[in-house]
Amino acid sequence: MFTITSLLALFGLSSAFAAVALAFGAWMAWRIVAKAGLPGWLGLIAVLLTLTGIGALVPLIALWIFAFMGWPRDAAAPAMAGAGKAPAGPVGALPAPMAALPDRRTWRLSGNAAGGSVSLAVDGSQPSYRLTGAPAAAPGDLTVSDPSVAAPHARLLIAGARLGLEDLGSVTGTFIDGARLLPEHGPRDISQARTIRLGTVELALSRV
Repeated sequence: MFTITSLLALFGLSSAFAAVALAFGAWMAWRIVAKAGLPGWLGLIAVLLTLTGIGALVPLIALWIFAFMGWPRDAAAPAMAGAGKAPAGPVGALPAPMAALPDRRTWRLSGNAAGGSVSLAVDGSQPSYRLTGAPAAAPGDLTVSDPSVAAPHARLLIAGARLGLEDLGSVTGTFIDGARLLPEHGPRDISQARTIRLGTVELALSRV
C-alpha cells in the first residue's frame, strides 16, 4: 500500500525523518480539524487516516475545508467596518446640523464722561437701545451723562450675535473707530469695532 512513509522513502529520506514527518502530518490534521470547529471524533479519524495510505489525502481535504469554510470573524468584519460610518439614509441626504448654543455674552461700552465713568451693558433683553445724554425714560435707554451727548444721540440694535449702531441726527456726531457715522448711513455693524464716540465721549466696545 502506498503511504507517506513509502513516499518519503522514494525520495531517499531516512526512516527517522519519515517518522517525524508522519507525526507532524497527523498533528497537522488534528489541528486543522479542531480549528475548523468540527467534532473531536473527526479529528481522531483524520489522525488515523493520516497513518494509512488513504491519509495522504486527508491533509489536503482538511486544508480545503479550512480555507473555504465561513468563520465567525468573517461575519464580524463588515460590522466592524461600518461601525464608524454614519447611519444609512436616503441617497444625497445630509445629516441634520447640530443646534448652535445661544451666545449669552453681553456687549459692554465703557469710558469716561463729564458725569463720571461710564459702563453700559447691552444684554440683548431689548431689540434696540437708545444712547442719550438725558436720564433714562424707557427700558431701552442708556444714559451717557455728558453735555456733548444729545437726547437722544444714537441707537444700538441687536441682530443675533451682531451689534449695530445708528446716528439719530446728533449735532456733535457719532464715530466708529474714528470714522463719522451720519444719519443717512443708516445702521452700521460695529461687532468688530474697538471704540465708538458720542460727541467727545469715547467708549470702548467689548464683549464679556
